[in-house]
Amino acid sequence: MIGISQSSAKRAIIDIGSNTVRLVVYNGPPRAPVVVLNEKVNARLGKDLGRTGAISDKSMRAALAALARFAALLRLMAVDNVECVATAAARDAANGPEFLDAVRGFGLSPRLLSGEEEARASATGVIAAFPGARGVVADLGGGSLELVEVDAQGIRPGGITLPFGTLRLPDMRALGPQKFADAVRAGLDARGWDAASNRARGLPLYIVGGSWRALALQAMRVLGWPVDDPHGFELPASEALHLARQFAKGKPEDPDPRISGSRLATLSDAAALMAQTIGNLHPSHLVFSSWGLREGLLHMQLPAAVQQESPMLASVAAFAQGARVDADDAARVALWTAPACRGADDDRDLRTAAGLLALAAMRTEPNMRTEEALTWALRKRWIGLDMRGRGMMAMTVFANSGLTAAPTDFARLAGKADLDRAIGWGLAVRLCRRLTGGTAGGMAASELKVEGDVLVLSLGAPARPLYGAGNGKDLKALADWLGLTWRVQTHEGALIEA
Repeated sequence: MIGISQSSAKRAIIDIGSNTVRLVVYNGPPRAPVVVLNEKVNARLGKDLGRTGAISDKSMRAALAALARFAALLRLMAVDNVECVATAAARDAANGPEFLDAVRGFGLSPRLLSGEEEARASATGVIAAFPGARGVVADLGGGSLELVEVDAQGIRPGGITLPFGTLRLPDMRALGPQKFADAVRAGLDARGWDAASNRARGLPLYIVGGSWRALALQAMRVLGWPVDDPHGFELPASEALHLARQFAKGKPEDPDPRISGSRLATLSDAAALMAQTIGNLHPSHLVFSSWGLREGLLHMQLPAAVQQESPMLASVAAFAQGARVDADDAARVALWTAPACRGADDDRDLRTAAGLLALAAMRTEPNMRTEEALTWALRKRWIGLDMRGRGMMAMTVFANSGLTAAPTDFARLAGKADLDRAIGWGLAVRLCRRLTGGTAGGMAASELKVEGDVLVLSLGAPARPLYGAGNGKDLKALADWLGLTWRVQTHEGALIEA
């Protein structure tokens, strides 16, 4: 019923960047891969490039030691699908070829990405995480900043690479605020992103890169944001510009404890570049993405049919499977409850995913169900789910427990109308699971429908013994929420006493 590809095969990406050398091993559903190992070393390969034009001996030794470990780990983990890529530092350094030859000595096959290929991989990661993304992807790495436009058809031509990586920003800013601003503007103008041909004006700016994600974490702390994960966090351009200028002044007085020391050291420089990027490109708002180059490379490996799957359903279904809740069970519940869910087709995947999480919550300890399920909805990373979706998912889980008063934090994520719809979804799931036990036969032998201003529960012979007073209360609660009266009848139309 839900066509989601599953796989237990591990696949790995080794990303040899200008600042960090990283290994990430994934498994789980191909459309929403799950990280099982994530290691990085701050080798800072690009640290001395601006001064010497080469990777320093110290940085090269640190990187090669890390890569030797990564290669050994992959052999021990029996990971055969390994893609190893190198970006700006290896691309720009005079001794880059020598470095890559040493990497090959570990049995790895590093591929040197051009600036355009790096930009396209990052943009593909954003498209994979936000299906239908339209705007400009900005990926800040240690050695460079990539900008590329995306729309419903994919990646637009004309992406650019600028030498504005976090390792180069301190020297640029040391020349003074005005010269720094002039350098950013000149770099954009020289590569065809001048004000006259601005491709980002009025469109979302998708933000990629560890230093900018650290900035998002700090912004979420300042704003008291109810969601922990920066993936999918959005800010209006005006608010992002204000915060970026504030953070550019120096180390924050109350830094978010999740920001590493190395990221905290680059925060003010990354903020200064963000302020200039917003000021020059004039986007409508910023969307922070935890998916970028590595996830883009994985996505490029997938067959076209798998690329078209919903990443949200894939990630929620894989998680719920751990609680022994099958995605097809949730699809049956979504179908059974659809008549009572206004605009059900508009958010079909979201409603199914919310139902999956609500059903999974029932498999946890009773005294932990609501709290744990809300933690899943609000704090776990879900790919393809925006903040509105998070709010509606959390509200569905809440209402599935019989609670209809929306917590204050939910209103920061979704509007009242959306939360009210989600309450209806949750009450409908509650009725279905408590009546049928979530069984396919119970749902097949019963039906929920709306006739005029009446919510009707129709029961076939196999389902009639399932109905009791508690189910009547659940049906009444749903009908009252929808502003309807209600009745219970047999499939033949005979009324059943409520």
